[in-house]
Amino acid sequence: MENSQDSRLHFLDYWRVIRVRLGLVILVFLLVVIAAGVATYFLPRKYNSFATIEVEPEMTPVRIFESETRPQQVNDPKFTQTQFQIIMRKGVLYPVIDRLDLQRRWGSNSEPLPKEVANRRLLGMLSLQEVRNTNLIQIDVYSTDPQEAALLANTIANVYMEQRIAEQQSLVSKGLDQMLDDVKKQEEAVSQAYMEASRLRTESNIVDPNPDSLDNSGRVEDSSVMSNQEKVNEAKSQVATLQSRVAELDRLKSEDLMRAAGQLNLNDPIIEQKLPVYQSAQADKARMLNSGLGVNHPDVKAAQAQIDTIEGQLRKQIDSIRKGLATQLAIAEDSLKAIESNLTNSQTEQQTKKTASARYQDAKHKYVEERKLLEAAKSRLSSESMERTMPRNAAVVRDLAEPALFPSKPNVSLNMALGVAAGLVLGISLAFFVEYLDTSVKTMDDVEKYVALPVLAVIPQGIKMLPNAGDDTADAEAYRILKTNVDFNRKKLNASTLSIVSGGAQEGKSTTACNLATSWAKSGLRILVVDADLRRPSQHRLFGVENRLGLGNYLKGEATLDEVIHPTSVSNLSLTPAGSAATDVVSLLHSETMEHLVEVAKERFDVVIFDSPPILGVSDASIIASLVDGSIVVVQHRRFPRSMLLRVKKAIQNVGGEILGVVLNNVNIRHDRHYEYYTSYTHYYTKPKNGRKQPVKVAANVEGEKTDDEY
Repeated sequence: MENSQDSRLHFLDYWRVIRVRLGLVILVFLLVVIAAGVATYFLPRKYNSFATIEVEPEMTPVRIFESETRPQQVNDPKFTQTQFQIIMRKGVLYPVIDRLDLQRRWGSNSEPLPKEVANRRLLGMLSLQEVRNTNLIQIDVYSTDPQEAALLANTIANVYMEQRIAEQQSLVSKGLDQMLDDVKKQEEAVSQAYMEASRLRTESNIVDPNPDSLDNSGRVEDSSVMSNQEKVNEAKSQVATLQSRVAELDRLKSEDLMRAAGQLNLNDPIIEQKLPVYQSAQADKARMLNSGLGVNHPDVKAAQAQIDTIEGQLRKQIDSIRKGLATQLAIAEDSLKAIESNLTNSQTEQQTKKTASARYQDAKHKYVEERKLLEAAKSRLSSESMERTMPRNAAVVRDLAEPALFPSKPNVSLNMALGVAAGLVLGISLAFFVEYLDTSVKTMDDVEKYVALPVLAVIPQGIKMLPNAGDDTADAEAYRILKTNVDFNRKKLNASTLSIVSGGAQEGKSTTACNLATSWAKSGLRILVVDADLRRPSQHRLFGVENRLGLGNYLKGEATLDEVIHPTSVSNLSLTPAGSAATDVVSLLHSETMEHLVEVAKERFDVVIFDSPPILGVSDASIIASLVDGSIVVVQHRRFPRSMLLRVKKAIQNVGGEILGVVLNNVNIRHDRHYEYYTSYTHYYTKPKNGRKQPVKVAANVEGEKTDDEY
């Protein structure tokens, strides 16, 4: 809510500046509009003719490589701007100048126009624009002669089109020449690749039934390597088996040999014959021992003798088998070494053949690929040669320019509209600039910000003199507000003697003193007004009193105090006019007599008001400010700079005076609506024809928001 209110206040401040400077804004506005109208009237009438050309963005030369494809046409934002620059360059405009002989046509009778000057003139007549979302460019030419405008537009379009087509033909021709050179280079590459493949095939004794194709891969395979590998594997298996059997026999102890002989699968007929007999004898011996026979029994001894005999035979036979297996193992190991040697030799030979074959295959593959590239290059050369006979135009004139029937420049409506807009902008800008340079007191904020003094009242323009007005007038309300604010401030200081001062002349201090005193007197207080401006007195005229005897006479000792105090037409209000002029005003004011007057007047009256001269012009006001209890500073709205008000404050403070506040005088409410709420009471005193007061809506707050309360 606060932000919205602040924004509205800012807008009202801007509007206030415009209202204050409205005369300046209207003056600048009228001057600019009149200047625009006069300039438009005297500008030469120019006719516009235009030619439209279609430009093909693609200017790709002949494709050199098979992988190249024509790029898809896309709208390049830089393309049109580039063409604009090309058309406006000398490369296009110079041929136009030469073709139409513009140097002689635009020159004088005796001397042709220099080409550079003619180019600048033609460039000033030329305007280009793009037809949106198309490849069309519109060439506009403005000239005072409609026939000349059409001729120039058509000539520029034709010259640009011819140059564009010639550029395309040149690119195509260069591309074909480059492609022909590439075909010749490719033929040489094919020949060299074929010779290299033939050489490798001959050196390696490779038989290739189809040397021009990659269908037959020609893998090199050797069956002897596979056979030797199988033999090596079998020999290794046999050696491993023999080593296992020998190891098993070596691990068996003598007492375990007979028990394990049957499980070794020795495949020996003697062992197979003797072993069952041995086992049967063992069983008989065990049976006899179990039956109770002793080891010395003849039957037991006979069985033991048979066992020993057979066991000796079996051991002898097993030793024989062990020796045979060892012999077989040695033979198998020798055979394995021989077979592995043959395998290594066959693998080396096969690797040599594979290396030679791989080199040949690489050379053959290169030859085949180079031949394919050659065939593709010849095909592209033939295709592009055919396309060259029917090239696409890079630029085409779509619309020829025709002489215009009516002038297109100046555009009266546009110029006047621009003049109106420029007048408003310039007028308002100048108003704000003048407002920025104006350092006078404009608002209450200026007073409170720069001199830190309260604003006691805002007095509008056109206030009447209250001694001559009725009791119940709208003008009196402004001074009632001032009286009320002064009462609050002077009671804090216990002040009954006041001086009304200003920085310069004609700021309204005398009027303020007169009306403020009248307002106080009508409230029932005894008031004395002392016209202390001995140099330029004015209070006697405001109250209609003779100026024969006054303050000057009293200070010089020519009259008593009672003689210089005169009654006025306002009840409870007395006046001491300035009296006769004195030559030494400062010494009179700065005297004990003046101090005595202040003390006596203070005792006899409730409030004593001294109308002082301008404080920055003479030193009189400073002396008076030092004698009274307080001072009221009157500042005329929008007249003197703020620095002057600050000097007034310092001048009073330097002599020890007290400042009650500031009266902002002579405010133009019609321009400064910011202060309208201070004068809303005016409508309160407006009476209708029936004689009754008219209830009106009045401003309720400083921010300018009006309420609906009625009085």
